[in-house]
Amino acid sequence: MNEALFTVADVMTPATASATAHDTVATAAMLMSQHALAALPVVEDGRIIGVVTPLQLLLAPPYRPVFEVMPADLTPSLPEHPLMQAYALMTRQRMDVLPVIDEGAVVGQISAAAILRRQSQQNDPLTGLPAATALRSWAMAALERGHEITILFIDLDQFGTVNKTLGHVAGDDMLCSVAQLLSGLVDARTDLLCRYGGDEFAVATMRQEGDARALMQRIQDVIVLPLSVGGEARHVTASVGIAGGRRAEGRKRAHIAATIDDLITLASRASTAIKEAKRVADPATLRSPAARESVPAFGNGAQPAGPPQEARVRIVDVTVKTAQSGGSATVTLRLGARERVGRAAGHVAGQGIPYLVADATLDAIRQTAGKAQTYVLEELREIPTAAEKLVVVVLANPSSAPRGFVGSARAPDLAHAVVKAILAALNRSLARTALAKP
Repeated sequence: MNEALFTVADVMTPATASATAHDTVATAAMLMSQHALAALPVVEDGRIIGVVTPLQLLLAPPYRPVFEVMPADLTPSLPEHPLMQAYALMTRQRMDVLPVIDEGAVVGQISAAAILRRQSQQNDPLTGLPAATALRSWAMAALERGHEITILFIDLDQFGTVNKTLGHVAGDDMLCSVAQLLSGLVDARTDLLCRYGGDEFAVATMRQEGDARALMQRIQDVIVLPLSVGGEARHVTASVGIAGGRRAEGRKRAHIAATIDDLITLASRASTAIKEAKRVADPATLRSPAARESVPAFGNGAQPAGPPQEARVRIVDVTVKTAQSGGSATVTLRLGARERVGRAAGHVAGQGIPYLVADATLDAIRQTAGKAQTYVLEELREIPTAAEKLVVVVLANPSSAPRGFVGSARAPDLAHAVVKAILAALNRSLARTALAKP
């Protein structure tokens, strides 16, 4: 069998045990230990209703029933799912292991680690999306199972302007934001989104042609990102090409790989043609006033003369403390030989901790750059990835003309990811401002 066409059935671990909803946490932990399971399916009346993991059991009292600690509304995998479709289901549900069912009965479980070992690939390190090879694997497996496939090829318009005028850090920030926006449009049950390369993304979908074209239009409507270059307002948009979704009869297996390559090529050419048509119609492009006003602009307006400064604000230390009465965060930053310590305290219920860390970071930045450079956190998003924490922040500078700053960063823990994301958004302008101070 071609490795690209491996399915869940080829790599899953067969089912050896399950719990009922009213079994205790202690019983579930004993079953997992006895059978060396990474997760334990929860079954009621012969039907799977959930799954529990060691972490969920560890945090719960041993006498509690399993149904009180298991995640709700779990979507299991099927044996015939291609591996990357199962992986997409895990990512969407923030699970590292999924049960596998066949005709309603639990037949095994599949882990993210097993999928990645079999596929011998990692996700795109910047955006966390699957790579182009994953899209080919997913689409080929879908064709082999008799589904029709449509490819949407997404090319950002004049993205080179971002890298050339604002730098590659700002470009990376924008790519992460685009990846997040696209992730909110696709459905893991019918679609696979990947970062194809550079500023190109692609979606393979099993949707009917009409639904696929509606998705294409939705992508073009959503990817409208304001951009400030030299004080001039522009907008980064997307050109989307589409191919496939029309053939009704089956295909010979030997032709499947060539079919997918042909569809990708056709969709890519279509996106290039759309992009060129935009350029001819309006050489300035990306200056449409119709873009949403609610999305902050990338960049900070006026650009510096000459080469950019090399100095950067760096992290010295990040400390978070929690107690029943609340929590506190302390962030130490360094620019050159100067260190500044920012502090924040308050309630930590829900998502309180990352916001405390953000407040402490902005406090340190105010001390570094002065009160004229006061920034306000408008949005903080934690994006689930397979390993490290990925955070995207949106900031504004209310003390000057309205400008938006977007940054993203990864780190092993959430607190460091928040600080790094803020610095990614502000470092270029912040370093120039702070270096001008005595």
